[in-house]
Amino acid sequence: MASRSFLLTHTFKDVSKLEEGGSYYSDIYVRHDIPWKIRVFKKDGFLGANLHCEKKECSETKKWSFQTKFTLKLVAVGGKFFQRTVQHEFQKPEGHGMDKFISWENMQRDYVEEDSIIIEIHADIVSSSGVFEEKCLPYLPADSGKSFVLKHTFKKLSRYSEGEYQYSDVEVHYNIPWKIELQKENGSFGFHLPHVSEDRTKTGVVEREAKLIAANGKFHSVPKRRWKLNSTSGRAFLIYCNGIEKDYLINDSIDVEVRVKIIEIKDVPCTLKSFDLSHTIKNLSSIKEGGNIFTGIQTRFNIPWRMKIEKQNGFLGLYLHREKKIEIDFQLKLVSPNGKSLSIERCSGYGWDMFLRWDVLEEDYIVNDTIVLEARVWIRKMTGVEGDVEKFPGFVIPVGDREYSMEKWLEMAFDH
Repeated sequence: MASRSFLLTHTFKDVSKLEEGGSYYSDIYVRHDIPWKIRVFKKDGFLGANLHCEKKECSETKKWSFQTKFTLKLVAVGGKFFQRTVQHEFQKPEGHGMDKFISWENMQRDYVEEDSIIIEIHADIVSSSGVFEEKCLPYLPADSGKSFVLKHTFKKLSRYSEGEYQYSDVEVHYNIPWKIELQKENGSFGFHLPHVSEDRTKTGVVEREAKLIAANGKFHSVPKRRWKLNSTSGRAFLIYCNGIEKDYLINDSIDVEVRVKIIEIKDVPCTLKSFDLSHTIKNLSSIKEGGNIFTGIQTRFNIPWRMKIEKQNGFLGLYLHREKKIEIDFQLKLVSPNGKSLSIERCSGYGWDMFLRWDVLEEDYIVNDTIVLEARVWIRKMTGVEGDVEKFPGFVIPVGDREYSMEKWLEMAFDH
């Protein structure tokens, strides 16, 4: 199975009141139809942190388990962070993590702000048994072992508005997420193949070929083209219909097939500073036409950020607001508690007026009147605060019961 990823983030308050042996718990968050929560605790002079699975045990004849790899991350508002990675197989409701995640002294010195700490957990369910129903993804053999086929039926084309986007479900092939994008532009339809850039560590060259397919077997194809996949973002052009889509429409729907061949893929490090935001929006049914909801402010790199949703002209608008002039790339993501998600990435502006049709949001994403918003941000340039940014050491290396900046750790290593 393709790995199922999710992000949890929680701000724990009144840290100074946490006594030896005491614990704080986050709210319960549902990801991929599984309830989770975060626990932090004080033990033997250390801060401990656990990821708790709250899925109920089944009967003896219906066992479940899933192998999970997750990163515990302690984040300072200035951008500094400390993280450790853990693997665990969950087979019952339980918590797992690190009893000695970071010394209490170092946590207080470097990560406490207004008596609060921020904990993030980046998790991947890498394998499972008895949990998820496996979906058979459309796949056709091609010329290479590194080839695959994406297929999707785009429906209700007659109601599309100018500038509106629609997407196929994301499929993971060769550890890279892919999807097909449709956009209505100049009265017709264009199709693209976006690179769903999650961690910005992939570059390479891919070859793609696209087809529009009618129910009677008739098809329109575009010759093979190569596309340079970069580590930032981008999308490859597939087809611009220019009116020909009417020959392939059946019941107001159109079938699209994209054959992709990976010519070359390389892993490259991402040098940009980045961070994640997450917020659960409740009582969505209370939002009326023209109404909006702002999330609470979250501070990263000493800059306040918040997300906003609005209901406008039958669409969900989704935005990322920041108060200082900086140059960023960002990805906004809508996550349903049932595991379904939709993400779009851009390098300018604040968001999208037509992120998703509201009726599709209600049908496919909202569960118990709740939805989760996530943002991933890459900082390219900070105008007027560059000097401040250089003070943040970022990643910290644990050595025994102490932590060192990457620079100090390298210095110590070469001294030996």
